[in-house]
Amino acid sequence: MIVKMNFKIFFCFIALAILELSCKENQASTSTISEKSTTEETSKKSYQIPSGFKIENQGEIDIDDDGVKETIITASDENAIKMTEFWFKNDQLLYEFTYPWESIKKRWLVNLDEDNLKETVRIEGDEDGADYVIYDIVNKQQKPILYFNPILEDSRYPGQYMWAYPNDIEKLIVNHKKEIQVSLNNDFQRDDNHTEPEGQKELPFVFLSGKTSQPNMKLSKMNKPQFIRLETLVAKVFKNKEDQDVYKKWTGKYSCNFLRIKEESADPRAWGMIYLVFQDNKANFKLESYVENISKDLQLVSIDKDKIIFSMKEDKSKLFTITNNNQNFILKSSFIDETVGESKTYKLEKK
Repeated sequence: MIVKMNFKIFFCFIALAILELSCKENQASTSTISEKSTTEETSKKSYQIPSGFKIENQGEIDIDDDGVKETIITASDENAIKMTEFWFKNDQLLYEFTYPWESIKKRWLVNLDEDNLKETVRIEGDEDGADYVIYDIVNKQQKPILYFNPILEDSRYPGQYMWAYPNDIEKLIVNHKKEIQVSLNNDFQRDDNHTEPEGQKELPFVFLSGKTSQPNMKLSKMNKPQFIRLETLVAKVFKNKEDQDVYKKWTGKYSCNFLRIKEESADPRAWGMIYLVFQDNKANFKLESYVENISKDLQLVSIDKDKIIFSMKEDKSKLFTITNNNQNFILKSSFIDETVGESKTYKLEKK
């Protein structure tokens, strides 16, 4: 009887020990899951965007090569008519870009010029066709620089070039000189829905790398590829001779002298000189005076027969606008205004 009693007590003790161990394991498991869930919830920082938007994607990327990743939130409106991107830097809204809602939307950021702000390569479209476009940001607005036809380089098929479908692309091919690989002057007719921009005489082939899903879609004929700077490529694809003539008419050296120190107008040192040279699709601005000696590289923003606009490469919000009224060339620049401390225009002489 005593033996049976001791056996029952021993059995109960073992059962209680097992139950206690199981409870501890469950508590530890629950704690671990809870901690993991908290980490996932706080891994993406919250940002304020207007009401009425549905967030489709939130990612981090270094948009200006400063070593710090900024946040880009992509959201659609309630009716799925438009898409809006909200770009945040240091918790502040930096840019807001809106464009039509498309079922195909891809984006890569890559630096293709001398400023730190990266250009944006976008694919926008649907199953019936898509546009392949390189954008720049000017005055906080996205400006299309170049529409192009996409060519895919796949390491599995050396020496063969195929059409680059959106989901096959990994990145734009760029060398250490910030040159992109292109092929020009190809008589290639597309049969999908796409944009034919008025400002271009062709859609150049631009090369991207990736892995093709349709290796049979090879290009049978294409002119020899070359590496070229984006600004040079843009100059080469002007649509027609009239556009080329406009470009040539603006090419030249512009200058003027102006009174830099008004209180000392009798002193020759009070006068300064402005120089602006536009040649081979490149421009340089100089301001030389007793007060400062400044030289800035510029890039072309827009051009027509009556007006040409440049921006500073290092700060695209600083504009230089020259208007032509019967060979009277008038310069207006926000950068000069800030530098000299007054808002005015300057009459240029052209050589």
